[in-house]
Amino acid sequence: MRTHTVPLVSPVYALAALLGLSSAAPAADEPKPLTVPQNVRAALATYCAGCHGGSGKGGVDLSALEKLPLSERLDVLNRVQDQVFYKLMPPAKSEQPAPEDRRALREWARGELRAHGASKLDERLALPSAGNYVDHEALFSGANTEKGYTSARRWLVSPQIFHSRVRDSLALQGKDRGARLVGVLSPFTLPERSGVRDYDLTVLDGSHFVVMQSNASWMASKVVGSLRVKLGEPIGNVVESPKSDGWLPAATLPDKARSPSMPEFERIVASKGEPTDAEVLAAIAVQFDRVLQRPPTDAEKAKYLRLTRAAIKLGGNAEGLRKMLEATWLESEFVYRLEFGAGPPDQYGRKLLSPREASYAIAYALGDRGPDEVLANAAREGRLTTKADYEREVRRLLADKTLLAGMIDPSLHEGAGVDPMAVSTHPKVTRFFREFFGYPAALKVFKDIERSDGYYQNPGRGTYGTPGKLIREADMVVDRIVQEDRRVFEALLTTDQFFVAPVDKASEKMDSLKAVYERFKDTKWNVNKPTDKKPTPWMSMDDLAFARKHLHYNSAERDVSIAMTHVTHYAKKGLDPHPVWNYPFGIHMLTPHARSYNISPPDWAYPRQQPFAVPNRKGILTHPAWLVAHSENSATDPVRRGKWVREKLLAGVVPDVPITVDAVIPEDPHKTLRQRLDAATGKQACMKCHQNMNPIGVTFEVFDDFGRHRTVESLEHPSNIVAKAKSKYGADTYKTLPVNAAGRLDGTGDPELDGEVRDALDLIDRLAKSDRVRQSIIRHAFRFYLGRNEMLSDSQTLIDADRAYVASGGSFKAVIVSLLTSDSFMYRK
Repeated sequence: MRTHTVPLVSPVYALAALLGLSSAAPAADEPKPLTVPQNVRAALATYCAGCHGGSGKGGVDLSALEKLPLSERLDVLNRVQDQVFYKLMPPAKSEQPAPEDRRALREWARGELRAHGASKLDERLALPSAGNYVDHEALFSGANTEKGYTSARRWLVSPQIFHSRVRDSLALQGKDRGARLVGVLSPFTLPERSGVRDYDLTVLDGSHFVVMQSNASWMASKVVGSLRVKLGEPIGNVVESPKSDGWLPAATLPDKARSPSMPEFERIVASKGEPTDAEVLAAIAVQFDRVLQRPPTDAEKAKYLRLTRAAIKLGGNAEGLRKMLEATWLESEFVYRLEFGAGPPDQYGRKLLSPREASYAIAYALGDRGPDEVLANAAREGRLTTKADYEREVRRLLADKTLLAGMIDPSLHEGAGVDPMAVSTHPKVTRFFREFFGYPAALKVFKDIERSDGYYQNPGRGTYGTPGKLIREADMVVDRIVQEDRRVFEALLTTDQFFVAPVDKASEKMDSLKAVYERFKDTKWNVNKPTDKKPTPWMSMDDLAFARKHLHYNSAERDVSIAMTHVTHYAKKGLDPHPVWNYPFGIHMLTPHARSYNISPPDWAYPRQQPFAVPNRKGILTHPAWLVAHSENSATDPVRRGKWVREKLLAGVVPDVPITVDAVIPEDPHKTLRQRLDAATGKQACMKCHQNMNPIGVTFEVFDDFGRHRTVESLEHPSNIVAKAKSKYGADTYKTLPVNAAGRLDGTGDPELDGEVRDALDLIDRLAKSDRVRQSIIRHAFRFYLGRNEMLSDSQTLIDADRAYVASGGSFKAVIVSLLTSDSFMYRK
């Protein structure tokens, strides 16, 4: 992130003189006077002195600034910097500074703060949430002609890449590659929030090293322990038994048939005397190839040879090998990505990524594993140096579905209600939209079962919880649209085609259930008869074979009885039977989470084909998973929902809640949430920020915090109970008030789209037509695939990506190809 430098000028007794107050020199023990250039003094006098020149409005008295202790002065300057930067001051109805005046005020405040290393804004500018600080119009106007580049960087891998590197370093393949890594923890985590999260922000510290050391020791002990057992040593003699925990990948199993071939390691452990230098160096080379994907340098060979020899003398061959293995897993290169560029700089001071660096940059942009053999060969053979080379490999990887299984890390989806193999797009494509929309955060929101009338089940058992099911279904919506790859952004915002309790081959299963019903409907079957492996008196061998064929299970009477009970329920209502199958007893007829879509199972016409049109829904922003993720535990959250739209779709900026503000909506049993929100944020001081969120967020009040569409809001307060619940997990009935979801949209840059809106559906229709919304999503895609915020020098990269999307009819793959072949991606500076 580039910043501006403000040169110091001769001291002036700052605001005191500016505002006509005493300019007497300060005492020796007072803070050093401020440095205030003439143009800043003029701007302060014109735009700030009226409210903050002595009256101290809002708790800010600029006339007393130089008299404050340094810590208080810096605090005020940080507040000034934020107000000017976010354009919150002067108030909207007051005279606004000219652009050059606002810039002068901002740079003055920043310069004073930076002189003391105290600019809080600078700390925030590198965060993903600060990406919108770069002016949108300036980025897409085409006026900036600077060539794109990315700063040379050494940045931490994502947790997904880290776990993939661990598996590669242990030579895990097939089922073992998908095993849970119980003994290995990621040294760093990504924040839980909506929006891009994989950024180069963290620097390894002591706490990270403790985790890395524990991981390295654990993995090295497992590998050496498995070798000792494989070579015939009794398990009891192994210090850390390979059976001591729940994760047993092939590389650490004492099963000779499954353990991968590691002859270089085995020779050292099996040697009766000390191994030769050649044997040690061979083992070092194998470990470097697995862990760092490169051969060791001569200096590294010498260093690791000395380390291994010293450890062997102290603890024997097995301990020497273990120490060598552990040391490689502690190399910082194992958790960092290196991108410095190579060769002489071009006329713009940029260096092209080296072929090896480029191979990893492309591989990690599209997955979680390093380069496949084709990409690695292209780098080795010098066929990864031009834009055409990059495009060839990017298109190949996007089209190669055989790479999917190797790039997906199933353990990362545990408890998320997601079957990663049910998603057919590349993981990094689907993950972008998961992070962008943020609907997986539904798992983190706890809901009272009673308030849902008993249907909503919190995560608990992963896919069996309501949020897990909703997230999986949202993934399927995203996956279908990305697969079609036509008008992707518009479709994601406006589709009414949803998946609800999808079942594989649903139509065939419905027909099977109907066939069972037709065959046995006139038979005196009894659900209470005991299950028997042999045919019962009323069921012939032909009947048994028919039931087994159509019910896909080997029992007889009980399955038929359950099927008959199930299908009769639907037959009486003239509906197709529900096709959800539940092992081991045939059929499970209820899908209670469907109530989040305003569908009341089991009495609904389950569609034979999915997805299908769901009423009162329009895109991911009306999907129950997104609505739950952007809600409170027991209420909706119009502020958060409005903030999401403002920042993610309109490229807007909303400041963080000031630390001095208690952002709580007061309770009132006689008012709706919107009425209470309006009362709490109606003051001018609050509306400076809330005017960017509330008018948008309240349009989503047509949905409750479970994601259900509604026209009235229950006033959930004991004084408003109309009827008590009739069951243990039932909901009380409360008085209601009509929902007011009218709002206002602004900031699209199109006067035809800005203006009053009826509700969220009207809002979304307008957003989907906005050029700014399309460009805002592309800005977020840039951050995701390049791992940083955009700069003005990335203007042409963003314009090209936007043009690629439009020219291709809305292909997201075209956006990816454009970004990964751009100067911003290929060059370092």
